[in-house]
Amino acid sequence: MIKNKPAFYQSAARIKLLTKYPLFIVAVFTFGCSEHKAPDLQQSELAPGGTMTVKRLKRQSYIHPGAAVTGMQKLNFWTGFSFFRDPWVASPSSTKSRDGLGPLFNTRSCISCHDAGSRGPMPAVGESMPSLVIKLGLRDHFRNISDHTPVLAEGLSLVDPNYGDQIQPRGILFRHPKLEYAPKGEALLELSYQAVSGYYSDGTAYELSQPKYQLTNMAYGDLAPHIGMTPRFAPNIFGAGLLDAIQVDDLLAQEDINDNNQDGISAKYNRVLNIATGKIDIGRFSLKAKHPTLAQQVGAAFRNDIGITNSLFPTESCTESQVICQKTALLGEPLIETLHQQVPVEISDKLFALVVSFNQLLGVPPARNLAQEEVLKGREHFYQMGCQQCHTPSYRTDKNYPVEVLANQLIWPYTDLALHDMGEKLADNVVEDDANGQEWRTPPLWGIGLQKSTTKQQRFLHDGRAHSISEAILWHGGEAEAAQRKFTQLTSSQRKNLIKFLKAI
Repeated sequence: MIKNKPAFYQSAARIKLLTKYPLFIVAVFTFGCSEHKAPDLQQSELAPGGTMTVKRLKRQSYIHPGAAVTGMQKLNFWTGFSFFRDPWVASPSSTKSRDGLGPLFNTRSCISCHDAGSRGPMPAVGESMPSLVIKLGLRDHFRNISDHTPVLAEGLSLVDPNYGDQIQPRGILFRHPKLEYAPKGEALLELSYQAVSGYYSDGTAYELSQPKYQLTNMAYGDLAPHIGMTPRFAPNIFGAGLLDAIQVDDLLAQEDINDNNQDGISAKYNRVLNIATGKIDIGRFSLKAKHPTLAQQVGAAFRNDIGITNSLFPTESCTESQVICQKTALLGEPLIETLHQQVPVEISDKLFALVVSFNQLLGVPPARNLAQEEVLKGREHFYQMGCQQCHTPSYRTDKNYPVEVLANQLIWPYTDLALHDMGEKLADNVVEDDANGQEWRTPPLWGIGLQKSTTKQQRFLHDGRAHSISEAILWHGGEAEAAQRKFTQLTSSQRKNLIKFLKAI
C-alpha cells in the first residue's frame, strides 16, 4: 500500500504500525542496557520544523519556505532571497539597491557561502573559497580568567590593530584620482592537511584530516602577537527562524557551567551584546554563539563578508592602518539614510528586513525513514551514547514570538545552542566574548543527511575538516570524549545504524 509513496509518508505509516503493536516498540527500545534510554518515537519527529517543515524534499536545494508560509510572507521570502542570491556591486553604480560592495570583502553574495541554503564549496588545497572565513581574536593565554569570567590582559585589544576581526582577501577595483591605488585585499589563505590514523575497537581502520592554516600575501604586516586566527566554515541556515524563536528560559534551563549534576557536560551560554537593545543577551548564532538574534547574525555577515553596512553595523570594517580602505569608503556614494541611525548605510532597513525574513522563513526538511528497523537501532545508540546531552532533541518555540508561523511550534533541531569544551584537537585557542579557545556551539543536526545529495558534497565541524558524520564524531573531545569513545566501541553494524539515524533526522 505504501511502497510507491515518499519516504516521509512511509515513515508515518510505520509509526502507526508500531503504535498498533506496542510490544514491538518494547523489543526495539530495550536493545542494550544504558543509563540513557531512548524515549518512544513520536509522530512529531517526522516533521522536525513543525508546520515549518517543507512538504516535499527538494533534492537540489534547502531553499524553500516552510509549509505554513503563505501570501505576503511568501512574497517577502522570495524578494529577500533575491538579495541573498544576487551579487552586490561596488558603489556608485546604476544598480542603486545592490551597490556598496567592499571596500574589502570576502564574497559578493550570501549564496556563495551558503550554497543551496547549506554549506558552500570547501576549498581544496591551494584554492581559496569564500565559504571558509578566517576570523581573528585574542589568544586564550593573553586573557586572565577567574570564576569563568574573562578579563582582558592590560593593554591588549580584542582584535588585530591592522586587520580587525576578520581577514578579507579581496578589494574592489575602484579607480579615482584621489586614490593612489585600489584597496588591497588583506591576505590569502594557504590550506594543507595532515593525515591522522586510528582504529575502532573492532580493528577497523579510519583516517582523519588535520588542517593547517597559514596566511600569505599579508598586505599590512604580521598579525599582532596576542592575536590568533580561527577558521569558520559557513553553516547551514535553514530552520534559523525556529532557533531564534526558542525561549531564553528553555535554553538557560540547560546551563550547567560547573557540572553540578556531575554528568560530565558543562553547558554554557555565551553572553554577548544585543546591538538592537544595547543589553547583554545569550548568544545562539554563529559557530561560537557570537550573536543573540538572527537579525544581528545577518547584519554581521553583510558587513563583514560583503562589506554592506546596515543599521546594526553602520561602519565599514577598515582599520586605522588601512588608509586606502578608509578613503575609498568616503568616496563611495552613501545610498540610504536609515531611520534608526543618523548615518548613511548601504542597505535600507526595508530591504534588510526582507533578507532577515527570508532567513526566518526557510523551512526544515522532513525526516526520512525514521521507523526503519536499522534507524530505530541507531536512534537507540544515539541516546545510549549520551549524544542528546548536548544535541537536545526538541523544544516548543515561544508562543509569543512575533512571527506567528514560527511561534508555538514543536521542533526537533538536536542542539542546545550552548558552548561546550570540545577538546584540544578542535581548539582554535581564540577568545570570543565568553567562549574560550576550546568551546564551540552545538550545531543543529536536522537535515544534515541531505547535504551530499543537495550540494554534491558534505563537510562537517566548524572548519569543514570532516568529510563524513563518522569523521565528525571521531574528532569529538573534551566534554564529548565519553560519547566519542562509546562510538569507537560500537560494532560496524551498530556504527552504520547510528549514522543512518543521523542521516534520517
